[in-house]
Amino acid sequence: MNFLPFFIANRLYFKNNKDYIFFLISILSKVGIALSIFTLIISISAINGFKILLNKNVLSSLPHGIIKSIYKPFVSWDKMIKNINCLDNINYSEPYILMNSILLKDTKIKFFNIKSFKNIKYIKKYFSFQKIDNQFKKLNNIKNNQIIISSNISEYLSLKKGDWVDLIILDNNFSFKNKRVKIFSFQIKSIFNSNSIINSNIGLVPFSFFQNNFNIKNNINAIELYMSNPLEAKKTILNIAQKINVPIFLYTWINSYKYIYDDINKTKIIIYITLFLLIIISCFSIISISLLSISKKTKDIAILRSIGANNFLIQLIFLYYGMRFIFVSSFIGIITGTLTVLNYKKITFFLEKFFHHSLLLNNIYYQNFLLLKINISDLINIFIITIIIAILTNWYPAYYASKIDPNKILKKF
Repeated sequence: MNFLPFFIANRLYFKNNKDYIFFLISILSKVGIALSIFTLIISISAINGFKILLNKNVLSSLPHGIIKSIYKPFVSWDKMIKNINCLDNINYSEPYILMNSILLKDTKIKFFNIKSFKNIKYIKKYFSFQKIDNQFKKLNNIKNNQIIISSNISEYLSLKKGDWVDLIILDNNFSFKNKRVKIFSFQIKSIFNSNSIINSNIGLVPFSFFQNNFNIKNNINAIELYMSNPLEAKKTILNIAQKINVPIFLYTWINSYKYIYDDINKTKIIIYITLFLLIIISCFSIISISLLSISKKTKDIAILRSIGANNFLIQLIFLYYGMRFIFVSSFIGIITGTLTVLNYKKITFFLEKFFHHSLLLNNIYYQNFLLLKINISDLINIFIITIIIAILTNWYPAYYASKIDPNKILKKF
């Protein structure tokens, strides 16, 4: 590999640094490119982190799929669930019971939903609890008159673990065994962290409670599914539908929330395009610097020509010369952006400590709903696209330098 064009371009660069105005312009151009790349990395990291938190909070807080009988309840629904659990991509399934209710605590009331569950180990897997202690380890022993509530409800009603609350259930799908409305008393067994709107207004009650108090033995008409790969929910639920010989209604989380993931991808593309346009705009200043340098170095170009330098060598010299600015700026932007992403928690903690309040508005953002995550592929894509932009924007100055006639220049001297 011939390093001669690189060494000559390097020599011309340091020679220009003696011109302080030229040096100042080059510094400002580098700062503009580095700042654009830094912003791009932070923005892409925020989108990646938001997608991860969305997967955690959305896909872990609602069923990945629901199959619902259209005409009549499922016959032998327990056997159906056993068969479904044996299928690929199914972690587990259980009867889907979701009822409207009113929670009463002293003089306060709260409208919210109660949802049944059969297997507590999946609750502990998909939900994040406030305390990991001996009581949490005994969560398997939850009783019919105990309930698990969200931290949002806990804060709203000033509730804590062990408190007793009253519930009025408002649902017409199931009838009470004694044919009259009752107020149920529940003890709060545990509290899970609610980091999204989806799970902020919900209480989890054992399935056995509904068996004991409602006529549901032969009235199960919906089954919820949790999958190992939720993005394949449509394919999985269609596979289940083919094995069930009754008319059913199919629902997946994609029906309601797929648009969020599409919007994330669209936003990521828009950010890429917008910030790369800023990089291109910053690169125009590099073109100006290169053309200004060429106008001042016509004598050097003529000397190079006189000692045998051809058009290709001249083009390489000034291509390297212009790319040096962009390469250094890209390197600075990528390093500072990556270090910021890797240490954003420490930086956020320091800033919050310095300013004495949270940087996020608590009435808009849920706690812990901020995550920065950068992928190696994103860094590689940013670097490669920046280098391509550098080559394209510096091609004209390099081509212009190769077309300078040395005879006209040397005649002036």
